[in-house]
Amino acid sequence: MKSIKTILAVAGRPGLFNLVAQTRTGIIIESLDDQKRYTVSAQQQVHALDEIAMYTIEGEKPLRELYEATGKALKGAKTVSHKADASEILAAFQSHVPNYDETRVYISDMKKFVNWYNLLVDYGFFAEEPKPSKAKAAKKEDAGEDA
Repeated sequence: MKSIKTILAVAGRPGLFNLVAQTRTGIIIESLDDQKRYTVSAQQQVHALDEIAMYTIEGEKPLRELYEATGKALKGAKTVSHKADASEILAAFQSHVPNYDETRVYISDMKKFVNWYNLLVDYGFFAEEPKPSKAKAAKKEDAGEDA
């Protein structure tokens, strides 16, 4: 799984964004969907996915860990749509996060979780990273010995 440290959710804007740079008055973000860049002022609410947590029975669990576990369980495939019936979303969420706190996690949180997960799948965050082949590794070792 790729790192989600620079992936942001911006209040009032649909989708997810990548942090490009900081400016004097805010930040510059790039939409993962259409690669358009926007400036966001310091007054707007911006949340990094890496810093968001979900309430579980044991305490708070970072979204990063939940997405990693869900990605492994589904082998990088999409889950149910966030526009599905509440019962379908609830069943899918319970299979991905079985120990969530039922009193503090609402259906709106579950919808956002599955929506963001599906967006991350679309953007290739759960794609297997290619491993270097043995032939390439041997060539690198040979080149290192010659130097």
